Parts: sequence; structure tokens; C-alpha cells
Amino acid sequence: MKSQTLGSCLLVAGTSIGAGMLALPLVSALTGLGWGIVLMFLMWGLSTYGGLLIAEACRACPEADNLHGVMGRLMGPVGQVVAVLAMLFLYYSLCAAYISGGATVLSSLLAREGIHLPFRTTATVVVLLVAVLVVTGTRVVDVANRVMFVLMLALLFYIISVLLPMVNFDHLTLAEERSAGVLVAALPVLYTSFGYHCAVPTVVQYVKGAPHRFRYALIGGSALPFSIYVIWMIVVIGVLSTTAVVAMAGSQESVTLLMDAIGNHAQKTSFDYLIGAFAGFALGTSFLGVALGLFDYLADVFGRSSHLWGRIETIVLTLLIPLLAAIFMPGSFVSALGYAAVALVVLAVFIPVALVWKVRKLHMPEPYQVAGGVPALALAVVIGVLVIVAQFAVVTGHLPSVG
Repeated sequence: MKSQTLGSCLLVAGTSIGAGMLALPLVSALTGLGWGIVLMFLMWGLSTYGGLLIAEACRACPEADNLHGVMGRLMGPVGQVVAVLAMLFLYYSLCAAYISGGATVLSSLLAREGIHLPFRTTATVVVLLVAVLVVTGTRVVDVANRVMFVLMLALLFYIISVLLPMVNFDHLTLAEERSAGVLVAALPVLYTSFGYHCAVPTVVQYVKGAPHRFRYALIGGSALPFSIYVIWMIVVIGVLSTTAVVAMAGSQESVTLLMDAIGNHAQKTSFDYLIGAFAGFALGTSFLGVALGLFDYLADVFGRSSHLWGRIETIVLTLLIPLLAAIFMPGSFVSALGYAAVALVVLAVFIPVALVWKVRKLHMPEPYQVAGGVPALALAVVIGVLVIVAQFAVVTGHLPSVG
């Protein structure tokens, strides 16, 4: 029993930790470290509450295997269509972000060897690498993902251990006040750092629907990434300074500049390559998981064959659109994460609130109710609306861009 709870906790943490780590120092430098941590805590709270709401709805519909099934049971075909559209938008936005980030990291690694390739070429190489793994099969993706995740965590802890003694605490103090506009604009990117909600039905089923166990898995599993994010932000900003990171955030190659600066700061042989590998693994684990989920979903929707040609057709549907988006909007890693936040709010806030409202209204058997009642539901919706409004305000130029 304990191993199932711990395994569920790690599943939530593993699903959350990934490419978002590369954006967090850039965003927190713009908001100021203190405000960045406060806002990230707010987004963690919103994300965790949404996860618990999904768990409540899943427990009321034990016959449903996934969120799509729960939507059909409680909200009907219209609700399922809304969820499908939000999921597709989320997956495509995330894939575009990971292609953009992966291409810049690959370009940086190749440039150290004197090889300079255009962005569209490195983006295509990244897509082809992921496409080959996904087409090969789920088992291959699973093995590759596990290996990269373990290596990513090992490199992360090593990098932190090397850089922590170099932290200058003067860099962590707020030298100037941040405008309210910058703080609001940061919300979408911070929110996407806690996107694990598609795994919630799996967690609930795995722990046999026991509330104390899935609460522990969801709260503890999402608190672990939050803690790692905070330490990572403190180390990066403490070593490089807020001013230096803010200057990088304004560039189209912000992720590459950040990784290069960290790599060059530590006077250790090949440390810059380790930083590049860490960035690559962080992007790779996130990209593979999202690409495989989108691939399987599209194969089911369009009825593609499981034979080689059918899988090739599906992978084209999966990766061509985000590849074109990344090529025509180079350096869009952080901004694409902001777009993904819009769909994530729909999937992890609006839909769960609607599901739970229906469950409680129908007085379904064996109810597990998340604390807070109607006021908490209303507050979650208000904060979710704020995240979406912030993203559209950034796009239209009413709020400053954070990447």
C-alpha cells in the first residue's frame, strides 16, 4: 500500500518536473525572486486544488478509466468536445515550446564544436529524433523517458551542489520594485510548471480510490517539484544575479544564454556540457511524454492503423503543426508555455469545477469532497480567469512579455 502511494507521488512529481525549469529563472528574475516564489506558490495551490477536484470526480465515477470518460459520464458529449479541444491546444502548444527549446539547446551544443546550423535545421533534427522514438513504440519511449529522467535529476542535484557555494546572497535581494503588470504576466508560465492533471485518474485508480492516499500523492507529489523549483531559482539567480538573467530574458535565445552563463560560471572541466545535457534531458522527458500522449490520442480519433505506415501518418499529424509553429516563431519557448496555460486552466480548473459541481448537485454515492465548498470553487475560477486574461493581455501588448 505504501509503495503504491509513494509511486503515485513520484508519478505526479515526474510528470510535473521537466522543461518548465528552464523558464522559471527567467520569469522569477523579471518578477523578483521573492515575488516569483509567492506567485509560484499561488499557482501550485491552484494546480493542487484542481488535481483534488479531478480526484473527487473520478471517485464518483469509478467506472471511467480516464478524464475523457469522466467527462462523458457527467457532462455528456458537449463537455467531451470542450475537453478534447482544450487537450489538443495544450498538447500542440507544449510540443511547439519543446521543439523551440530543444532546437536552441542543440544549436548551442553544436556551436561549441564549431558546427553552426540554422534554427529550422536543428528544430527538424529534434522532431525527427522524437518521431523515431514515438513511432517505434510506447515501450521504447518509456525506457528512454525513464533513463533521461533519472539522468536529469542526477545532473540537477550535481549542478546545484556545485553552484550552491557560489551563491551571492546580495543577488537575491530586491533592488527595485516590480510593476503589477509584470507580476500578472508571469502567472501563465508559472502555472504550466505544475501540469500533471492527466495523470490524476491513474493515481486514483492505482491507490484504489482511498482519499488519504491520493491526497498525499497529489499534494506531496506536486510539493516536491515546487521545492526543487525554488532551490533551482535561488541557485541560478544567486550565482548570475537578477540583472544578468533579466538581460537574457529579453533575447530570443534566452534559454541558450541562460544555460551558457551557468556553464561558464563554474570553473569545472566540461561543466558547460553537463548544463547542456541537463537542459536536453529536461526538454526530452517533457517532449516525449506529451508527444506520445498526443500520438496515441490522434491515432484513436482518426482511426490510424497500428502498422508502420499508419504510425508514420499519425506522427506527421502529431509533430508537423508544432514544428511549423516553432520554425516561424523562433525563440518562442517561454511564450508557447504561456499559450499552453490557457488550455491547462480549462482542463485543470474550469472542467474540474464543473465536474465537481455536477457531482455534488446529484449527491452521487460515496462522495469525497475537497475542502472549501462553493467559495473555494469560485476562487479557483477567478484565479483561472486571471491566468487566461494575463496571457491574452501579454499577446495583445497590454502586459509586458516575460519571455
